[in-house]
Amino acid sequence: MRARHVCAVAGVAIAAGLVVFVNSLAKTNSFQSLVLAEALLASSPVESGAKTAMLSPDYRPGGIPLQGPPLRALVATREGDTIPEGGIVVSRALFAQRRLQPPRVGEEMVFSGRRAAYRLKVAGILDWNRPVRGYPNAFVSTATAASIGEAWSEWHAKNATDLAEGFASDAQRNFSRAQPLMFWAALFAALALVANSILLSIEAKRREIAMLRTLGLTRLGVVAKTCKAALLQTLAGVAIGGAAAYVAVVAYVVSCKELFPAGMAFSWRSFIVAAGCAVPVALAATLAGLRAALAVKPLEAASRRVAQARHLPTLAAFAFGFGAFVAVEVWGASLMHSFVPSREWPDAIVSILPAGVSSFEIEKLQGKLEGVARIHELSPLQLDLLPKEELKSKGSPDGPVRGKAYRNALLLASDWLPSFRFVAGDWESAERLLRTGDNCIITEMMARARKLKLGDEISLDCTRGLTNALKVVGIVDLNWHLVTSRALVRGLNRMPVDTDGPLFVGFDTLEAMDARPAPMVNMTHLWLEYEPGFLASNGVFAAGRKTEAAIVNALGGADLLSEDRQVRGNSVQLHARDEIADGTLAHGDDLIGEMARVPYIFLAVVSLAFVPMLVASADARRRQFLVLRAIGATRAHIARLLVREALAVAAGGVIVGGLCGALAGWLFTAVTRATMANWGLPPAFAVPYGAIVRGALGAVAFALVIAVPTSIRLMRGRPAAGE
Repeated sequence: MRARHVCAVAGVAIAAGLVVFVNSLAKTNSFQSLVLAEALLASSPVESGAKTAMLSPDYRPGGIPLQGPPLRALVATREGDTIPEGGIVVSRALFAQRRLQPPRVGEEMVFSGRRAAYRLKVAGILDWNRPVRGYPNAFVSTATAASIGEAWSEWHAKNATDLAEGFASDAQRNFSRAQPLMFWAALFAALALVANSILLSIEAKRREIAMLRTLGLTRLGVVAKTCKAALLQTLAGVAIGGAAAYVAVVAYVVSCKELFPAGMAFSWRSFIVAAGCAVPVALAATLAGLRAALAVKPLEAASRRVAQARHLPTLAAFAFGFGAFVAVEVWGASLMHSFVPSREWPDAIVSILPAGVSSFEIEKLQGKLEGVARIHELSPLQLDLLPKEELKSKGSPDGPVRGKAYRNALLLASDWLPSFRFVAGDWESAERLLRTGDNCIITEMMARARKLKLGDEISLDCTRGLTNALKVVGIVDLNWHLVTSRALVRGLNRMPVDTDGPLFVGFDTLEAMDARPAPMVNMTHLWLEYEPGFLASNGVFAAGRKTEAAIVNALGGADLLSEDRQVRGNSVQLHARDEIADGTLAHGDDLIGEMARVPYIFLAVVSLAFVPMLVASADARRRQFLVLRAIGATRAHIARLLVREALAVAAGGVIVGGLCGALAGWLFTAVTRATMANWGLPPAFAVPYGAIVRGALGAVAFALVIAVPTSIRLMRGRPAAGE
């Protein structure tokens, strides 16, 4: 069998195998849920009558505060003396959700609740590393629970069926979202490779077809003979790929028995779909190629006309492979673009939780923080929007605390309005109006979601049977999600962590809408900006740690935690804007991880299409090469001509695939975002140029790896004129 036929079968086999492997692995992972739930109940049982409370660990591996959404520990009580008083047993699952190593036994950790912050010593680590929503991942004794002044809830026992659905991780959900894109990319890359091989094969057989026509074979006979060969190639490739995928899934499951205790689940559906789609497309490509071949006159069999080199199918196949890679990268970057904190947000936000401190205490910080140009109080308050619209997403892993959760706004009051980028209104008038009446500034995200414009009013439920309306005096383009999430600005005062966005207001406006008695309202957050020189000389991380330590010392030291856990205390955490952006899933390759590498493998497979293309090109230019050899050209010189030809096709594939892939990734982002709960996010288009440039260089390298040895081998077999 000729090289081009082998390449076609191998290309279909590998691409179909990848499709079946990806789908089978996803099906296997879902198949484990019930078995994993049963294993969880056996390894980390929760006693009947246990109490639970939600705490947030202030965990700093290597001294670096965690970025992005905070860890959430659902702590349950255990009877007996197995856990010492003041100690806590944590599960690896608590840290596995952020791919972190757990602390050492004996290490002291800080846990923040709604009423206070607590120091607890790690008394043990449970060897369970699969996080599941709504199931305890830490345990304390009943004596320790009594000293933790939080609202403890009765634990309602759950069976394996109840827990099974909670084993889906963010990575798993992202993989599921990208699965259709990868499936079709793999399928089209394989079909393009088949079409390329068939077209070149038919072009090379022009004289053979004409000879058969001379001997009496009809056009219908030629079609039947060629289609049969193409059908066999396609079916052989799908069969080999399916078998290889089956073996690969078995090997993967056997090597990870602890993750797949229930064994494998093969996706016969994806195998059937791959075969069902491959056959008609391959036959269509065959008929397209035969259109030119059947135009050959029977008497042309005696001519010396050589086959024509066809580069377009190879370029198309290569463009599919690279386009799939670009589409997945652009999908990931565009999907998370709206979560990258805007540069207009202040340099850092400081949380003093859970109780906060008085404004008089904040005055102690003025002029005492080295390298800080300005520091201001930031007072948050969440209120339900009117008319009330129930929030569909869960407010917390254990459900909303105060009945139904409704869509709400996050009011942020400060005596300083940062230099946000206004898309409606202007900074000067908006800043003045915040201090003179019930006015607010909203984000473009909220304006888009609620169809608000400058001068409109937003009605809010003040929870005392009173309502208030705020007039929109400015709209700003601001991405704030991960900054406020990490600093725990959201979810205070028994509100859900979800919110439709911030409303910047004045202190008087916020105080008039706050149902809490004034003596109970403290300052829980600050925001600040550094001196440029201080930030440049220390860097974001070091500057943050120095400033955080200075704030702690100025407010009383020891992270403001009381030795008596029954006394209200605070935990101080500084969250730098740039530190948060770098540590989140804000970049495409970080979000999608291994998913971007799957279509990149397609590209390596599709590169095999250069073999039949170069063979056909060498056949088509045989006379030209003989002339070049006659006038002194070496075999190496002619081989370089073929390599340059392959590079030109690869470059064209990179350009076409890059443009089409970027468009496909952006369109797929809109489809994905429609299924997510992030209400009002703009349809951003972000291109991770660094990842795409590296991918383009890798694509060219693939072409060289195939083209160079193929060209050298072809020229070694070509005699010079007269030989």
